[in-house]
Amino acid sequence: MRRALALAERGGGATSPNPMVGCVLVDGEGEVLGEGWHARAGEPHAEAVALEAAAREGRDVRGATAVVTLEPCAHHGRTPPCADALAEAGIARLVYALPDPHAGRGGAERLRKVGVEVVAGVEEAAAMRLVEAWLHLERTGRPLFHLKTAQTLSGHLTRGVGGPGWITSPEARAHVHRMRRRHRAVLVGVGTVMIDDPELTVREWPPPDGAPDDPAEAPWPEVQPLRVVLDSHLRTPADSRIAETSDRVPTVIYCRASGERAEALRDRGVEVVPTEVSRRGLDLGAVAADLAERGVSGVLVEPGPTLAAGLMVAGLADRWSLFLAPDGDVGEGALPVFSPAGPVPRFALEDPEWSSIGRDGLVTGRPAPSL
Repeated sequence: MRRALALAERGGGATSPNPMVGCVLVDGEGEVLGEGWHARAGEPHAEAVALEAAAREGRDVRGATAVVTLEPCAHHGRTPPCADALAEAGIARLVYALPDPHAGRGGAERLRKVGVEVVAGVEEAAAMRLVEAWLHLERTGRPLFHLKTAQTLSGHLTRGVGGPGWITSPEARAHVHRMRRRHRAVLVGVGTVMIDDPELTVREWPPPDGAPDDPAEAPWPEVQPLRVVLDSHLRTPADSRIAETSDRVPTVIYCRASGERAEALRDRGVEVVPTEVSRRGLDLGAVAADLAERGVSGVLVEPGPTLAAGLMVAGLADRWSLFLAPDGDVGEGALPVFSPAGPVPRFALEDPEWSSIGRDGLVTGRPAPSL
């Protein structure tokens, strides 16, 4: 199952609005007969890819075990039901991590009825995290907003003038690329564009846990996340890295109104979207609704202090991952974590998970109101 989870992650945000799913077919001796993952929305599901891989190698899967991260589907969508394909292939056993949340759409019961042994709940927590954004979109109708911040022990997002540069270690920065790959979109405020001039692409791809060491088996991601900029007064420079690379990486800027700057950005390939305005600036709810219409299930937000506070106030912080550098070395002008857009609600992280990456600490959890 850990191998299936590692395969599932290769799909990343390209599967949105579908979930990431991986499948491994094994015989009674544990030998892998075929494996696959859902590469992107509209393409074959993981089970079909694994069956095809086995057939291509001339391997007989009758009597085999199918290990899948999500219960095989039993309904017709853009692809045929995976439960039927597994049954017709003659598998004897199904092991899956998560049940399909849609009543009547999961295929476990269909496979039981034809004599297939079914085992559920293997590595369920890990599989849940993998499809968290998909489940959120299915439940709420809007994308999951996952805030990613890094700070020093002194509570600053930047080192400021005279600081030592990067807050986090190379290992942590590589992990952020992995996080970008797992989301359909990456979002920043215009302040980040003006100060850092980021590219916001996936440029490093550390293999997930359980992935093979051979780089040829963990290919470079072909699909980049959609880049999203919140820019009320449309200050994004036409010669910024985001604008200059928008011909090959999709980019959307939400703003109050368009004008000459909008035409210059559109000439670069940027999509400029005039957006409703709320009392505190751009209507973040309208942005969320538009992203949902685009099939975006998960958004990785790399916010500055104003955007972080604004998302908290708007109730659009669904998960928060905080990298903590083990020092407080900052210079003049270092930015604090929050620059409130109104009072920031009191909150705590539910179900926090703690880990270390390089020299840094990482905590992730779900922000919830704190009394």
